[in-house]
Order: sequence, then C-alpha cells, then structure tokens
Amino acid sequence: MINIAHFRSSYLGLTETFIYQYLKNLKRVSPLVFTLNVRNTEQFPFPEIHMALYRPYFLGNFISKFGRNILNRDFKVEALMKKFNIALIHAHFGPDGYYLLPVKKKTKIPLITTFYGYDMSILPRQREWREKYKELFKLGDIFLVEGNHMKKELIRIGCPEEKIKIQHIAIDLEKIPFRPRVPKSRDEKIIILFCGRFSEKKGLAYALKAVAEVIKSFTSIEFRIIGDGELRQEIENYIKDADISEWVKLLGMKNHDAVIEELNNADIFLHPSVTASNGDSEGGAPTILLEAQAAGLPVVSTFHADIPEVVLDGKTGFLVGERDSSALTERLLYLMENQELWQKLGKNGREHMRSNYDISKEVKKLENIYFSLVGERT
Repeated sequence: MINIAHFRSSYLGLTETFIYQYLKNLKRVSPLVFTLNVRNTEQFPFPEIHMALYRPYFLGNFISKFGRNILNRDFKVEALMKKFNIALIHAHFGPDGYYLLPVKKKTKIPLITTFYGYDMSILPRQREWREKYKELFKLGDIFLVEGNHMKKELIRIGCPEEKIKIQHIAIDLEKIPFRPRVPKSRDEKIIILFCGRFSEKKGLAYALKAVAEVIKSFTSIEFRIIGDGELRQEIENYIKDADISEWVKLLGMKNHDAVIEELNNADIFLHPSVTASNGDSEGGAPTILLEAQAAGLPVVSTFHADIPEVVLDGKTGFLVGERDSSALTERLLYLMENQELWQKLGKNGREHMRSNYDISKEVKKLENIYFSLVGERT
C-alpha cells in the first residue's frame, strides 16, 4: 500500500475527531502522522506518530521539550519522506499546507490540503496570509472542503475551482447509539444539550438567552452545557444575572465517550453558530451536529456556513438566522409543544447521516482522491 503523510501541527486537539476518524479508518492506504507536538493520545491512539520540524519557529518548543539532544536527531522532513517512502502529503489546515510547500518543491511529492474553519475565515483577512495562500493555491495539487459554502469561500479567496473537492467530515455511526425520542410525561424534565467551545462563533450566548425566555413559559427543562473556553466568565455571569442557574448545568469539558452518553440522554440539541466579530466562522459545520443527529436528536441551529447541508431545516431539525435568540426561543417552544415530532426528526437525521456522513463511505471517497494523484498499488 502507498504511504500517506498526514501533517498536523499538534496531534490532536480534543475536538478534532473529524481528523481522527479518517486516520483510523483508512484501509487501502497506509497513513502516518507527522507533528510538532503530541497530546491526547489516550483519546486518539495511533501507531504511527512521528515528530517532524516543518515550522521553523517551533524550534524553541522542540528544544525545550526534548533537550539539547534535539539538534542531533533527524527531524528534517525531506529525509523523513524518503525514509518512510511517502507517496503523498496530506496537510490538515491551510497553514500546514503552506509550510509544507518547501518539502513539496524538494521532493516533488503531491500535496493535498484540507481547510476546516479559521484558516479560511480569519487568516485571509490578513495581507500576509493572502500572499501565502496565493503560493499555496498555485503549487498545491488538491484542496478539500466540507461543503459547498466552504468551496465558494475558497474560490473567493483565490483557489482555482478545478483544484477543489468536497470531502465531508464523517462519523462512525456504529459507535453512536440511536435512540428514538418519545414524548416526556408532565413530571419529566426535557433535556436540552449544547456542546462546544465557549467562543463567540459557537453562539452559546444566544442559546442562553433563548433558554432564559423558554423558562418563562416552560419550566420543566434542564439546559446541559458541555465545554469551556475564553468566554467562561461571561457565560457564568449571564447565568447568574439572568437567574437561571436552577435550569442550567455547566458540565465542563468531556471526553468523546462522555459526550456520546450526554447525547444519548438528551431530548433536543441546541447549537446556534454565528460569524464572530473577528470574522471567525465554522467554515463547514461542527462535527457535534453530525453526532447529535446520528444519536436521534432533533437539532436547533442556524443558517451558518455549511450547517444547512448538515441539518436539513424542517426535516432533521430547525434553523434560524444568526444571533436571533427570539427565533431560537420560538423553535424550542415549538419542539416542546409538539413532542411527537422528535421521533420523526431524529429518524430523518440518522438516515441523513448514514447516507451522507458515514465514515465507512466517506473514507473510500478520500482514498479515491489519493489514488487520482498517485495511482493505486496492489
């Protein structure tokens, strides 16, 4: 089998299940990971992880982590590509693709770069990165995006359309139990769940405002929040000032298994993503929206980035405009008052995930993209 070098500056962030799903499910090629920093291997075990110094300004980090002997070890990427007989380079996130251009030039190995979010929403606002991306788009072979919105955005910032292919983020449906939701009795609480980083683009502030309004009409609820981040203090202050702590539970960060358990216990999933004031956006759609639908949850989210491709408005959940907390309130109350819809929306969501975001299908598409550049070896 051909050897594919996957580059990620840090292996792997807790939320980067979308990368791990592909790494562990590739079957017709042999994936190897090259990184500047290794973390979270308990959650993301992988047998082929190698250190590679491909970003010059990381030298200080390497020296501090490994000591002076680092300078006597071979972390030169060109040598590693030869040592492991690498046929193709796959960079995860735009900056990683750019920093691998010197390697591509020297080795003549084809380069695929996947864009995910901030790398195509925030970075192109900076002149430096607009210039860097011009070179990347010129020399890179293929660029992968999650959906049609991302494709349009990548074209807008200068990527040739013929070099772009849509490759969905994907999930392992076999690892996510499906549970049809049934109406709750009067004395049972309706569980609303949010999962995401406490950052502006995740829209948690608007979710809390909506829930605060829902409570005025419907008190038999519990809003469970998984996550943490830079806005935690603001979130805690709002919960206190709005006097809704009785109904809101901050659960902190959870590992993936615990997140799946929370999805299984919830009745409605709420995730109102927005474009942040600095331009940051989801790019495509959060993986958690796929997992929530796979679990059978009706979803309330926003018309943002590629979310409308992932959550089908009126069929697998409901979408509203960004920052429209009143519309979020209305949709939540509608789902609470029409609980017979839960099972239908959840069933549609599971089928949508099976048809379009199942890793067992999507990994074959990615392998075919690899083979289109280097050919399949038997």
